[in-house]
Amino acid sequence: MTKQEWWRIAILFGVWLVFLTMVTFLADFFLPFKPSFPYAENLREYALPGFLTKLAHFDGVHYLQISRFGYLGTGLIQAFFPLYPLLIALLNQLVDNYLLSGLLISHFFTALCFVSFYYLVKMDFGRRVAFTTLLIFALFSSSFFLRSLYGESLFLSIIFLSLISAKKGHYFLAGVLGALASATRVIGVFIWPSLLLLVWLREPRNLKAYLAVSLSGLGLAAYMYYLQITFADPLYFFNLQREFGASRQTNLVLLPQVIYRYLNILWTARPFDLKYYAYLQEFALSIFALGVLLRASWLQLKQKRRSQLLIYLLFAWLAYLLPPLTGNFSSMPRYLLSCFVIFIYLGSYFSRRPRKLILYLTISIILLIINIVLFSQGYWVA
Repeated sequence: MTKQEWWRIAILFGVWLVFLTMVTFLADFFLPFKPSFPYAENLREYALPGFLTKLAHFDGVHYLQISRFGYLGTGLIQAFFPLYPLLIALLNQLVDNYLLSGLLISHFFTALCFVSFYYLVKMDFGRRVAFTTLLIFALFSSSFFLRSLYGESLFLSIIFLSLISAKKGHYFLAGVLGALASATRVIGVFIWPSLLLLVWLREPRNLKAYLAVSLSGLGLAAYMYYLQITFADPLYFFNLQREFGASRQTNLVLLPQVIYRYLNILWTARPFDLKYYAYLQEFALSIFALGVLLRASWLQLKQKRRSQLLIYLLFAWLAYLLPPLTGNFSSMPRYLLSCFVIFIYLGSYFSRRPRKLILYLTISIILLIINIVLFSQGYWVA
């Protein structure tokens, strides 16, 4: 990349970081602090300023528990995969503050995520589409999770670097990075079929390449083996989903049923409060993403020559369809960050339509501000 490109990404990242920090800092003026998640009081012991402590709300407290005490002695935390809390525990040996360690890791990988995503898109679509895509991604309504004490930025950085490595022919490295992805989140294992498809499109007879990228499943396999020997259930991370509430269940539910449920909720639920807003946002963003995926897939099928977008679509479809199988769209605004082909398609579309881009970003920024305030003050967002 050129020096100008590095500067553009650095400026975007810096402005984005300042903007998110300001909104988090000012959140107290909009809503009272009313935490709706466990262990909120434990965050005080890390003695960090409030605008940093707020970045560890909801799942962040679970990652802190795992990094400090492991998976034993606390319920439900086995749903969270081990790589991110392991990195927190390792960095804490130097920093001596688990919360600060987690935030340093998240911010570092957010910067890496910005750079690697830009580079990945540029490889296929050029600089203009790449920067527009990155801008849309950065201002998406749930992008603040990237810098929060969540594994989102770590996960996406690994996914992007794995795809870049495979596209450059470094299949063993792509497989190793894929294994790290599947040790970070369960949908990380979907990089495996995506990499297999990439090899098939580029070097269909390269058996060594197929074997190399198949290392991607080892992260998930290792965690399942740990759960088997510790809890006698290799699928324990899935089987405890019903304990999280939000109407989650372990009996698989098809997408049309989930859509029907949400239409019924939105039609009958009262009052129109913040909980209703959460339902509405989950449904609206999920349907919007579904529409983009269908449109992008249709355009891809119409082409005689299969492009690299097909690889990203495969990963996105698998990442999109898995969460609703528990019966709802809970957390989908955050999960959609992993369906990154959505942002590539939007970046390609809006790069030629600046007026529509401004309108889209205006709506997205408004939702982003609302969600930051809610998350900072302890209200459920995703």
